[in-house]
Parts: sequence; C-alpha cells; structure tokens
Amino acid sequence: MTEKEFAAKWINKIRVELKKFPGDFLKNDECNTIKLPTKLLIFPPPIFNTYQIIEESGETVYSTDEHFKAKYVVYANRTRPNELQIPVKDLRTYEIVRDYEKHLDSFLKEMEIEFKNLFPNPKGFKRISLQVFNSLELIRH
Repeated sequence: MTEKEFAAKWINKIRVELKKFPGDFLKNDECNTIKLPTKLLIFPPPIFNTYQIIEESGETVYSTDEHFKAKYVVYANRTRPNELQIPVKDLRTYEIVRDYEKHLDSFLKEMEIEFKNLFPNPKGFKRISLQVFNSLELIRH
C-alpha cells in the first residue's frame, strides 16, 4: 500500500463513519438559533478574551467570550449551514464539542496505529493525517 492509497482508504472510512456535527451530538437540548453565512468561516486567535468567528472578507459573523462556543460554530460550519442550533446551557456546548473532538481523535489514533504498522518512517503521519482531514474539510482546534 502506498501513502496515497492509505490516505484514500482513510478518507473513505471517515466519510462513512463521521458523525454529523452538531446533530448527532444534540439530545433534546434547549437551543438558541443563530444565522450564519453559507461561507467558509475562520477562527482567529482571541482578542481581549473574545473569540470572533469571521468570514474570509474579515467580517465578524459570531462573537463570544466562550472558547467552546466559538469551536462549536467553526465545527458546525463544515457543512455550511445557514442557521445553527446552539445549546442554551454552556456546559452542554462544552460537552458536545468535547465529544466531537474525541470522535475526531479516535480516527487519528486508529489511523496513526495503522500508519506505523504499514510504513517504516512514521514521520510522514502528520502530513498524511492533515491531507486526510483537509480533504474532508475537517478541523481539529
């Protein structure tokens, strides 16, 4: 197996097994709805402990002082929804983001184990895992 075949295998595996965010993680939670542009959103570093989610033009789309709310919006943006349900309770937002990140990390761990078993130089794993995640428009903050 080549690295290219390995990446293609994992792209297909993740595409099939990836849970939908946030839908598959919400459980009858009371939520607020926010409107979003159906564009790629960017998560720059915080300014004065405020996280501003921006679109490519630099216009602020969403602002919060909660790190996990900002992650929630960015992760949900993968499918470019025009509106998003965010739990009213901050603890639920944190739990949903945490569970989604564990879900993504489980792919990375499994992929790394397989990569190390197949290829003598494990240094290429970071490059391949980035390639797999980028092709699926997955972000792990």
